[in-house]
Amino acid sequence: MLKNIIFDFGNVIMNYNPDEILNHYELSRQEHNLLRKAIFESKEWSEIDAGKIDEKQATKIFVSRVPDNLKNKVNQIMATWPENVDFYEPVFNYIEHLRKDDYKIYGLSNTGMEFANFVKDSEMGNYFDGYVFSAQERLMKPDSRIYEKLLNRYSLKAEESLFIDDLKANTEAAKKLGMQTFTFKIDKLDELQDYIASH
Repeated sequence: MLKNIIFDFGNVIMNYNPDEILNHYELSRQEHNLLRKAIFESKEWSEIDAGKIDEKQATKIFVSRVPDNLKNKVNQIMATWPENVDFYEPVFNYIEHLRKDDYKIYGLSNTGMEFANFVKDSEMGNYFDGYVFSAQERLMKPDSRIYEKLLNRYSLKAEESLFIDDLKANTEAAKKLGMQTFTFKIDKLDELQDYIASH
């Protein structure tokens, strides 16, 4: 019997799209492209998620790589980008419905702590019963140990837990541990609801 629903963040509870994030800042096309490469497509961006460096260290590196006229923009983007992400309201409405039906809701995300804390400290944090974040654990999906951290920390049984992620490699890794899985895109929300209703 299904008791626990575990959500990835990027492209599951929100639309993670660097171009759309950067559209919130006043940038020319050239500046937009330069900052996308310098920040979101950098190796340091992945290292933030992996817990190898933190956002402050990464910001200094990004600032050092851009022309003088964009240094303040880098600081501004790094300080404010989480507020400029579009969260999927229908997903949160559905999570609210699941909570009323006594499902436990968890977050398992490859993300840095700035974004993790932004979600936890906002009203979105009220939707979750617990979290595991890659930067904090210094483990990244699809490493099996990060799923095991979640199961062990909250005393969850794998077979009673559904893991939802947009990447097949991540759902496959959860499946190997005996979890139920669903590979998600926002246009599959109806399919997800049908799956949960039938389990």
